[in-house]
This record gives sequence, structure tokens and C-alpha cells, in this order.
Amino acid sequence: MPGWVALAGTADLPIAGGPARAAIADVAEVRDVALPYKKLTAAEEAEWAGALAGAGAILLRSGYVTASLLDRLPDLKVVAVHGAGVDPVDIDACTERGVQVTNAPGANANAVAELVFGLMLSLLRGIPGAAHMAKAERAWDAARVTGGELRGRTLGVVGYGQIGRRVALIAQAFGMTVVASDPAVPDDVMRADDVGPAGLEALLAASDVVTLHAPAIPATRHMIGPASLALMKPTALLVNCARGALVDEAAVAAALADGRLGGAALDVLEGEPPDPASPVYDAPNLLITPHMAGSTLECLDAIAAACGADIAAVLKGEPPVFPVNRLG
Repeated sequence: MPGWVALAGTADLPIAGGPARAAIADVAEVRDVALPYKKLTAAEEAEWAGALAGAGAILLRSGYVTASLLDRLPDLKVVAVHGAGVDPVDIDACTERGVQVTNAPGANANAVAELVFGLMLSLLRGIPGAAHMAKAERAWDAARVTGGELRGRTLGVVGYGQIGRRVALIAQAFGMTVVASDPAVPDDVMRADDVGPAGLEALLAASDVVTLHAPAIPATRHMIGPASLALMKPTALLVNCARGALVDEAAVAAALADGRLGGAALDVLEGEPPDPASPVYDAPNLLITPHMAGSTLECLDAIAAACGADIAAVLKGEPPVFPVNRLG
């Protein structure tokens, strides 16, 4: 028997159980496990390992899969990460133990891209503050804001994968000029999309809005920090719907306070749940949303179906469609 399958989600980070179960039902039993989305203490890890005992697969939306947790789960064969970013999973440890890791690249591309533009427009038009003043404070005339338009501005897309490409397409419909930086994507691919290829430094200097869509790896940690912020226009906007580790929060907060950055919108923060003492909470012209870019009904259905299909394949001894690591 392949063992049972854990849907590791919570009320705040749900998994679309219908599509997941439909993909897995003929292969293994499926159970919900509310694994918390935080680094576990040794005692907590032992407790949750007990809850996961005998699992052959985890569809992981909340929680972290570490080497020590893997050592407590000898029956585990596959971890399917709910989304594209796989940083909550120790990939090397999984590979060493013969555990297949999969993800769902592109399934959340449209949902993330749409929130990116919601945040851009919110910053440019001052929507959150104006709406609050007009309704909660009933200050109709004082609430009125003269903002700016996306048309005619330059958008810098850092990371030109499926999400970055979707963002670029939508930006062009708004009438924006798009430049992109991604060392893994050939320049001619970008040019074919009417996107200008650029190095990161040139992109930061040229862009009116910078949106991040890079993976969280050692090379990208704090890629937006004091040096990169110094290259950006003082009126520029920064949007991060990728991973919190890409941004030095203290540096962004300082740049906003000093008028060296026009505004920022962060859907992700470094460490989640984030540090309540982070300086971003007191920074001016900064919007924070609670890691909700991929939280649409359509997106959750697509991700659950893709992850469920790969879990079923691995448990049946077949190759997954979206492998992250290579075994054997």
C-alpha cells in the first residue's frame, strides 16, 4: 500500500479538497492535517510527526519539511508543494532520503499577476487610504486623492518565469513599457514578447515600478537592499508578491522614510508569520497584504488538481509532471 495522503493546509491557508481528492481517491486515503505554517520546536515536530505517521505523501500548503521531520516519516514518498516556491522544503534532504518533491509552476500565475496590478494601482491612486477616509471617517472631500496612471510608465520585471511573463502581458495592455531581468531566460525570448532584456542594475535604474518574481535562493536573498535601492528612482514603486527573503525590509523602510523610494507593496515578508517588530509596519506609503496573491478560488482548484495528479503518479510508481528534484 502507498500510505495515506496528508493535505497540509489550515483555515487561513486552505487547500481545495475537492480537486485534490478527485485526483488521489483511487490511489490512497486522503486526510486533512492542519500543519502550522511556522518553524517547529523539537517537541512540536515530534507531535506533528505523530500526526503524519504512515503518510506516503504530503500536499504542503502550510508547514515546513525539514531533514529532522523527514527522519521521523520513513514512509514518505512525495511532497507536493502547493504553488511554485519550494523554499519551505529541504530539497537536498528529500533527495538524500528518496523523497520526490513536486510543485505547481504556473498554476497561480494569473492570480498572482492580478494582485500585482491591484497593488500597483492601490499605490498610484492611493485607493486604500482614500476608501478608508471616505467610508470610515466620512471625510469625503479630504479623502480625494490625485494619483498617477500606469500608462506610459516603465515596469521592471525581475524574474521572467510564467508569472513574470503574465505580468508583462498585462502591463502592455495598460500601455506600459516593460523591461525584464532573468539570467535563465534568453534575451530573444523576451524580445519576442516585446519586452526589453536588461541586467538587474539597469532595470532598477530605468523602472518606475519594479515587481519581483524571482525564487528565494541564496543568490537572491535581499536582492533589494541598500545598494539596489540606491539605483532606483526616488519616485519608484516596489511590489513583492514572490518571497519575503528577496527584500531587506529594514532598508526598504528606511528608504521610504527618507524619501528615497516612492512606495512599496509587500504581499510577503521575511519570516512568516512575520516579525511584528519589523520596521515596515511603521514605514510611510507601504501596503502590506497577508500573502494572498495565490488565494483565489480558481487558483486553488488548479493547484490542488496539479499537485494531486503528481502525488497519484508517484504513489503508483509513475514519473510526476512537475518534478523539483531528481531521484536515482
